[in-house]
Amino acid sequence: MNPNRYLERMGLVEPLFHSVEHDLETLQRLHRQHLMRVPFENLDIHLKRRFTLDAPALYDKIVERRRGGFCYELNGAFAWLLRELGFHVSLLSARVIGKDGRPGPGFDH
Repeated sequence: MNPNRYLERMGLVEPLFHSVEHDLETLQRLHRQHLMRVPFENLDIHLKRRFTLDAPALYDKIVERRRGGFCYELNGAFAWLLRELGFHVSLLSARVIGKDGRPGPGFDH
């Protein structure tokens, strides 16, 4: 993981890796930039390509190959970046509520 390259992928040339403040304002800025600059895309799923949630593979896809990803890919890569920047990260799961009002399967998002 090269945090500076990831930050550049997000359109941030500053703050660089060693000068990131660990406050709510910085976290909000990082999150906003990630949402705006790293797109959601699920092409690999529709093309029936194999994928992995291995952190280095996610970094390669999103940063080096400048692709987007689906929820697990984006959240996993971003969580790794935040940890590298010194933030404490807890990943949570979510469910999608169906048209019938019932929750879908666990760990669906």
